[in-house]
Amino acid sequence: MAESSKKKFNPNLEAEVLDRRTDELEKRVKTVVQYYENNEELTDGASDESMRRFHSILCKIMNHSWAFPFNKPVDAKALGLYDYHEVIKEPMDLGTILNRMEEKEESRRYKNVYDICSDVRLVFTNAMKYNDPGSHVHIMAQKLSSVFEELWYPLSLQFAAQEMRQEAAIEKLARDTEEELVELSMQLEELREELKKRCRKTNREEKLMLMDSMVKLSVEDLNKAVEICAKYDTDFDACIPNVDLYLNSLNVFAQWTLYNSVENALKRKETDKQAKMRNPSKRKNRS
Repeated sequence: MAESSKKKFNPNLEAEVLDRRTDELEKRVKTVVQYYENNEELTDGASDESMRRFHSILCKIMNHSWAFPFNKPVDAKALGLYDYHEVIKEPMDLGTILNRMEEKEESRRYKNVYDICSDVRLVFTNAMKYNDPGSHVHIMAQKLSSVFEELWYPLSLQFAAQEMRQEAAIEKLARDTEEELVELSMQLEELREELKKRCRKTNREEKLMLMDSMVKLSVEDLNKAVEICAKYDTDFDACIPNVDLYLNSLNVFAQWTLYNSVENALKRKETDKQAKMRNPSKRKNRS
């Protein structure tokens, strides 16, 4: 037997498929927007593994034999450095950095390893700025700065490569999503045009059937029907006495949207009724 050459047009099914695609694309768009709005939290430099590896580097620096002047905040008053805070506007030390790194995640001030790296460099640039070249502290700061950069450099290359791959993936996701949004928009327009071609004004018999069916709806489904009316008519009054007159005021698309919604609701209701009849609840045995 030959199959039907034309697939039956089901506007509700078509709309449901497009609605699911819209939800999927909306999630993608949120992912892309989040990446570009809050990039530092999505980079590899913010991962627990990257924090752990940087923590190891910081501990090596702090355990160096020359690190003791930099492991605690400079006590300018005790050391008689009365102009210290005039020269150094942003004091920093390795111990403070370590404490900030070990804060609980929800209150952690460092969002990624690049922020920590900046503060480590600040420790040594402050020391070299305040202490004259050739002085012990200046030389020690230079040495530890070099040690830090040697340890940090290979790790920074790994992070950079990972983040480039991640950004490339996000850019591809953005391009693909944009293309699919254009395609979805075209499909929605095609669906709208197809509905306009196929839809006609409901006749008197269909209106009577619709009004009779609405009486049989559950409260939930009746509210959905009211929402459909309100969506397509901002002047809709749920208490209007002449429903027939009101239905005539709805455009063709609104009439059939309402008609299909009510029809589907009654079908679900009948299906549920049949299911209950086939599987009656077991009565509890009386004691």
